[in-house]
This record gives sequence, C-alpha cells and structure tokens, in this order.
Amino acid sequence: DAVNQLFGRLDLTKEEWKKYALFDTSKNYTRNLIATDDETFTLLLVCWNSGKESPIHDHPCDGCWVRLCQGRVRETRYESNDQTDTLDVTSDMILEDDAPTFISDIQGYHKVGNPDPALPAVTLHLYCPPFQRCKIWMRDCSDNLNASSACMCYYSEYGVRLGDEKKCDDLFEIVNI
Repeated sequence: DAVNQLFGRLDLTKEEWKKYALFDTSKNYTRNLIATDDETFTLLLVCWNSGKESPIHDHPCDGCWVRLCQGRVRETRYESNDQTDTLDVTSDMILEDDAPTFISDIQGYHKVGNPDPALPAVTLHLYCPPFQRCKIWMRDCSDNLNASSACMCYYSEYGVRLGDEKKCDDLFEIVNI
C-alpha cells in the first residue's frame, strides 16, 4: 500500500530520532509520542529494553506500520481460533532491517519484543487513526476470551519526559522473552 511504501522510503538517521528515544529500565518498553493530530494519525518511537516484550494486543484502528530504527525485534502474530477459543501462532519472525511491517486486526493480533539479551532496540510506529484503548492478552494464549482492556499512554511527548503525575503506571506485568 502507499503508506507502507512511503514509510519504507523514510531515510531516518539516529540524529533525527534520538531526541525521542527515552528509555526506562524499569519498564519493558516506553511509548514516546513524536507527533499526532488526534484524528488521523499518531507517530511513536518505542524503546525496547533488552529481553522484554509487549503483551499480545490488537489494533482497534486501520492498522499499525512498524519500522526498525535500531537493534532487532521479534514479532509474533496470532489469529483467533473460534473452535477452541484460543489464540494460535501464525508467524514468528525477527526484524533485522529497516523494511516496514504492517498489522491490522484483519490479519490478527501480535506481540513485539526485543530478543537481544544485552542491546536495546528502537522502532517507529504509525497508527492510523489514533486509538486510546486496546485489548491485551497476558502470557497465556489458551483463553481467547480472557482479554483485558488497556489504556494507551506515553512515557514522553515530543521529546520531553512526562512528569510522574502524568505518566501511567505499568499496565502489564513484566514478561521476559
């Protein structure tokens, strides 16, 4: 699609994105807002601590484009099995180059994480349109009906770390890869 092609042609240097790359070693990852119009798109830089991952989650929007900026990330995709009420793995891949990837709920759900035991990773995420809540599944994929709802929150906005009163607490327990 056109967005995927445009996202793939971005020529981003570390100098251009590093001011948004705020890490917190007490979290699996941080969501750092780069830009949004609150109606059609949100652009985030996600900073992944080594050996940490997101929970399995959906994208209640038209989809999410992801591009690797630094390191490696693992994306595991799932589809809902209505006969067994489970989430079944459909693919498991390591992203090691800057080619973009795309996911929408039509394709299933996914989790993303940093498989490297020592080095951090950074990814650029484009959501169209933005969303405030998503469904998450913790660790166990054996119960498709056991999803929770999570609020989307940011660790920083426009390169500035949010104060403790504006940050949300961890919504998920820490999951090691």
